Amino acid sequence: MTELTPTDLAAGANTPLARAAVSVTLAPVGTASSPDVQALLIGSSGRVRGDFDFVFYNAPRHRSGTVQISTSERIATVAVDLPRIEDDVERIVICQSFDHPVESAGTRFLATGIQNDREVLRFGGEFAIGLSALMVGEFYRRAGGWKFRAIGQGWSSGLAGLAGEFGVAVDADDSPALELANGAPTASTVPSTVSQPAPASYRSDVKADWYRDPRDPTLIRWWDSRAWTEHARPVHTVPGTCPRCGQRLRKRLFARDLPSCRHCEPQIRHFMNEWTHSLARVLADHGANSDQWHQMWDRLRFEQVPERLGQEAASAVGLSFLERYVTFAFADGEIEENELADFYQHRRELSLPPSSQLTALQHRIERGREITKVMEGDLPHVNPADIHLDSSEILYLDLHATQIRILARGPKMSPGRLLVSNKNIRFIGAAGEQLNWNKVVRVHVEHSQVVISSTTTRGSSMYQVHDAPYVGAVVEGALRVAKRRVLIPGKRDSRSISPHVRSAVYQRCGGKCVECGSAEYLEFDHILPLSLGGATSEANLQLLCRACNLRKGNRI
Repeated sequence: MTELTPTDLAAGANTPLARAAVSVTLAPVGTASSPDVQALLIGSSGRVRGDFDFVFYNAPRHRSGTVQISTSERIATVAVDLPRIEDDVERIVICQSFDHPVESAGTRFLATGIQNDREVLRFGGEFAIGLSALMVGEFYRRAGGWKFRAIGQGWSSGLAGLAGEFGVAVDADDSPALELANGAPTASTVPSTVSQPAPASYRSDVKADWYRDPRDPTLIRWWDSRAWTEHARPVHTVPGTCPRCGQRLRKRLFARDLPSCRHCEPQIRHFMNEWTHSLARVLADHGANSDQWHQMWDRLRFEQVPERLGQEAASAVGLSFLERYVTFAFADGEIEENELADFYQHRRELSLPPSSQLTALQHRIERGREITKVMEGDLPHVNPADIHLDSSEILYLDLHATQIRILARGPKMSPGRLLVSNKNIRFIGAAGEQLNWNKVVRVHVEHSQVVISSTTTRGSSMYQVHDAPYVGAVVEGALRVAKRRVLIPGKRDSRSISPHVRSAVYQRCGGKCVECGSAEYLEFDHILPLSLGGATSEANLQLLCRACNLRKGNRI
């Protein structure tokens, strides 16, 4: 993949993007107000396909899960999963809007794009006096890829003019339509000091939250998404007081969280500890698209805990869940198609922000599926110009390798060329060798070496190669095809670890490597190696990270 460098854009300029998730942060400059941020998914007609393509504060996540908006301390982030954008979406327009037209010069915006943990674009500009909505820029398709164009075009008609330009239905009060019934709260009843944005995975109807009491404006009352309840609290809007309990705020230098008081902070800390553990259990037992998951977010809003704290906790819980899922999937050394599909489904439902750990997990399981397909017989084909093949011979591998033979006087290393076909394995070096498949007993990988065991001592050898896991998978796949071995999903060899044993070992090890304590790239390891007679049992299994497992190798 081509590495992209940070790009400072002028209005009208564009920059190419990689086919990966990208996040754009928008920060206001020179104003105490915080503009709202919107994203519109535009089809080939130049308009939205429906109101569901308008992502904004009341619907911060698109139904496809590919575009979502989050806000923290006046900084808004638009996360876009470019590889999963629906095929009939041509552009994704990013906008900002104020409640009232800009009255003085100096109100600026700054957009910064991050992709693959690198800054790939930066675009700043100014709201002209009289404007109340601005089209900051857009992602658009070009030559099978994606680009970002800086725009900086505004509307004096505000959010209504911006939305109407792209075919979004708006109400008379210039806000996106929101269907309410049976005395449900409306946007105007939401006190800005207590209302929280819905989590990215939450349903799109009127969510459970605290809203202005329809009968007493000095109170907020809990709406449970169906009806008003008996729970009510006073509205706290006095400057310098806690919006949660009304007590005077203490001053804190370099405070990162939303303002709170001495009374609320320990309560929130205690609640978040319990809430995070419960969220992890709900995710493991019911998933991120369940009623139980949504009810957890209702509890967070009921306690008037800043939504950002919940999102940070949910991101950590979600990454831990996916790490556990991938570790379990690799327990038998192979990744089935349904396991890869389930991983994608979990990632969509969790709506995790882009991160290096998430990218590494996805790469690992995709790589595992690629190697499994090769082992199942989906072998590559090579057509070299300088090798003579029989008419019925198919060449799978042709690569540089170093043959290693263990002799009485020490290891002998011979550089050369390794050829693997449907007929045999050939090594072309100082002395050419050929090994037919009927003499091959086993193929396995140790560190950067592919070890081939045969019925003859001379036929057995080790080859040091680049990308040993892939080369080993091709050789093993060719062996299975040559010997007509049929693989049955779910019926693996003695390496297969039952689900209850995986869970017990994972829990006993605390979800971490028992050697270094890492919680990433975990693997199940046989304490007494399988090759030395070790059993695939709870007592003989432990968790090791990839690096520690490679160092341990085939030793006790």
